[in-house]
Formats: sequence, structure tokens, C-alpha cells
Amino acid sequence: MKHFANKPYLRLAFYLWMACIWIGSLIPLGPPSGNHGDKIEHFIGYAILAGLGQLIWQQPRRAWLLASLMGVAVEFAQACTTWRSFDLYDMLANAIGAAIGTTLAYLYLRRTQAT
Repeated sequence: MKHFANKPYLRLAFYLWMACIWIGSLIPLGPPSGNHGDKIEHFIGYAILAGLGQLIWQQPRRAWLLASLMGVAVEFAQACTTWRSFDLYDMLANAIGAAIGTTLAYLYLRRTQAT
């Protein structure tokens, strides 16, 4: 049963969240802090994106792949700016967050569909 698949508010939330990630990732920031504290932000942002994707499509590979590839694209876009930088660890945090978000949404759907 795909009880979330036809919910337009989830699609809207997904695309708005995607836009927020792109905007937040490409706006100029102050000088880099030098620590890796932003990895938690990457993890959470992409966990939410992939979780929403899983709730919409109910295809874990698709949700994870879309979110992870977007994370790669964002890093390459940042490399094209003079105020942001490319970071492989950001891509890793994005992919891990997407995996956790997809998994949590998958487990949630399994639990709710079993009842």
C-alpha cells in the first residue's frame, strides 16, 4: 500500500528541501572555520531529503541515489565558486545521511504497512 505516494504536500516538502539545500550550499559564507562541524549539517540535510524521497517513491535505492548524487553535484557546483570549496568529506556525510534517512523511512513504512 503506497499511502504516501500520492500526497502532494510530501512532494512539495521534498522539492522545497532540495531548493533549501542548493541555496544554502551556494550562498557566500564567512571565512571557513577549519573544523568539520558542518558534517552534521550535511548528514541531517541529506537524511531528511532521502527520507522524504523514500516516503514518496518507496524505492530505497532511488531515494538514496538521488540524494547522494545531488550531494555530489552540490560539491562540484561549490568548486565553481570563489567563496565555497569542494570537499570529499561533505560528499561522504551527504551519502551516509541519505542512507540513514532512507533506511529510517523504509523501516517506518514497513511498520505502518504491516498494521
